[in-house]
Amino acid sequence: MAASGAEKSSKKKTEKKLAAREEAKLLAGFMGVMNNIRKEKTLCDVIFMVQERKIPAHRVVLAAASHFFNLIFTTNMFESKSFEVELKDAEPDIIEQLVEFAYTPRISVNSDNVQSLLDAAKQYQIEPVKKMCVDFLKEQVDASNCLGTSESEEVGLKLNIQKMKIMASGPITS
Repeated sequence: MAASGAEKSSKKKTEKKLAAREEAKLLAGFMGVMNNIRKEKTLCDVIFMVQERKIPAHRVVLAAASHFFNLIFTTNMFESKSFEVELKDAEPDIIEQLVEFAYTPRISVNSDNVQSLLDAAKQYQIEPVKKMCVDFLKEQVDASNCLGTSESEEVGLKLNIQKMKIMASGPITS
């Protein structure tokens, strides 16, 4: 007995989902190996100097994760030719987390680091981290911890989040 059109369509969707999962596993494995190579300081072609800390990385990985790094590594900027790149006014722990994120899609956003991560993600144009920070901040806003209305609106404007601006200008209810 022949399979119906709906059964064939369902089977194709299942096959596509399985293929996508396998692709994701392969990519995660590949990036895990790249991150281990980075941690061993092997084949690294850039070292970030952040205060006294040296953070090794691979330009191609950073360029893929960040429009900012793509720009400085692929144009005739000084950083494109330099092995050591100094990141002035940066926090070593935050840069380490952002570099780690470029290799693994994981980062720990919490109340202690959210503002620093957000500022760095904006500066270095790492959109997924910026979104995670903004989402974290949105989850934290409620009537019990909301600043004064004008202060909340100012925070919303700074983060450029339309929803936060609307929440801040509306009435506070318990």
